[in-house]
Amino acid sequence: MKPVVLVTAIGTVTATAIVTELKKTNEYYLIGADINPENQIATSLDVDEYHVFPYASNDDYLGFVLDFCKQHKVDYYYAVLDIEVVKISRARDKFAEIGTKLCMANYEYCSTCHFKNSFNEWIRNNVPEVYIKTYQSYDEIKDFPVFIKPVEGVASSGCRPVQTMEALKESVSLEAFNKKIIVQELVKGDVITVDLIRNRKTGQKAQVQRKELLRNGNGCGIAVEIVKYPQLEEICNTLMEKLDLNGVSNAEFFCVEKDGEPAKFRIIEINPRFSAGSRYTCMAGINTVLNAKRIADGEKCEFGTVEAGQHFAERYEAYRMN
Repeated sequence: MKPVVLVTAIGTVTATAIVTELKKTNEYYLIGADINPENQIATSLDVDEYHVFPYASNDDYLGFVLDFCKQHKVDYYYAVLDIEVVKISRARDKFAEIGTKLCMANYEYCSTCHFKNSFNEWIRNNVPEVYIKTYQSYDEIKDFPVFIKPVEGVASSGCRPVQTMEALKESVSLEAFNKKIIVQELVKGDVITVDLIRNRKTGQKAQVQRKELLRNGNGCGIAVEIVKYPQLEEICNTLMEKLDLNGVSNAEFFCVEKDGEPAKFRIIEINPRFSAGSRYTCMAGINTVLNAKRIADGEKCEFGTVEAGQHFAERYEAYRMN
C-alpha cells in the first residue's frame, strides 16, 4: 500500500508544485484539499482524492485536520499557507500520536518568522546588517515615501508605499504602529528570493537564490533567473543556523547595487513555508518537496548541483473540469 499524503490549499501555485513533484514518483496516494469545489481547482485532476476543507483560520481547524488525518490514515502532511503552517506545526506531537508526519518547518522557527513585528526585532538584534529601518511613531520619519505592510499578512496584501505624512496618518493610526502595521524605510532594488532547507539531524543545509525578473500582484515571481551571491549565501546560512530551521522555508531580500560598490542585501521577510517558486527550485536542482519528507522521516537529504544563470518562467493553462 502506498503511503498516504495530504496536501492542502492545492488551488495555490505552491501546493501545485508539491503535488507535481510527489506525483512524478508514483510512490504516494495523494489526497488534495482546498476551500473551493473540486471543479474549480485544476490540480484536483492530479490527486487520487479531493476534499473541500474549511478555512485554516477557523478556531476548530486543528481538530478538524487531526480527525481527518486519523480517519484517512494520512502518513505525511504538506501545508503551504502561513497561518496553517504556524497552527499545525505547533501541534506536531498530536499528529505524531496518530502516525502523521508533518512536512513543514518547526514551530519555533515558524512563530518567529510569521509575525513581521517580532521578526523585525529579531533581525535587528541578531543580523543587523540586513535590517530595514522600522519606525515606531510619526515623529521618527524624516523622509518619504515609506513602505507599510501588515504584521500578519499573505500574498503581499496591504503592502504598499505611502508618499506623504498625511496619507500615512490616514492609513496607519499611532496605536497600530508595529502592532498591526509595519512602517519601514522604503528600499529599492532587485527582489532576490531564496529557498532555504536545513536538516537539523544531519546538519545539512542548502539554498537556491533566484532574481525575480517579473512579479505578479501577489508577490509571486513568474519569470526568474537563478543567481548565486556568496555574501547572500553566508547571510542565509547564518539565518538558518541562528533561527534553527528544521525543514523548508523561503526568504526574500532587496539587492541594492550601486556602481563600483559591492551589492548590499536587506531582508524583506521570511516565509516559514514552501515558496510560490518551489517549482523553480526543484527544476534548478534542489528538490525541496522530497527533501521535506526525508527530514520528516529523519533521513539524510539529497541535494543536486545548482547552476547560476538558469532562467525559468510560469504560464497559465486551461483544463476541462468535470
